[in-house]
Amino acid sequence: MNRYPTDQRRRDLAAIHAAKRDLAMTDDAYRDILWSVARVRSSADLDQAGRSKVLDHFRACGWKPVPKVNEWAFIDKAAPDRQPLLRKICMVCKSMKVGKAYAEGAGKRQTGVDRKLEMMDQGQLWILAGVLEHTKKSKEQAK
Repeated sequence: MNRYPTDQRRRDLAAIHAAKRDLAMTDDAYRDILWSVARVRSSADLDQAGRSKVLDHFRACGWKPVPKVNEWAFIDKAAPDRQPLLRKICMVCKSMKVGKAYAEGAGKRQTGVDRKLEMMDQGQLWILAGVLEHTKKSKEQAK
């Protein structure tokens, strides 16, 4: 009886659970709210309208969803000569579905220096870009 797209349902349920956590609700208080707002005892039983009502209720209680942070936003503030290489690293990481932390870990393993991408020099970035590209190709060939 799920007429709502599955990915949207997952996002809604994740937001409901994040609100529960952020509002520091006990399980009993949370279930009481689910019952009073949507007449269910579990968020899994909520339909689209119920999820919307529960999220609206949490917002009325003062909950504000935390916006998603773009971990790659620093690239736009980097020196112009470093931006193309940082963008290359970003695109390779995104294509492998890994984040900035993965790239920084790979950089540490290759250069022996524990630095954020923002602090790596041009040589370290070149090494990292090559390593990430090699890893990407290896993973693609393994498929």
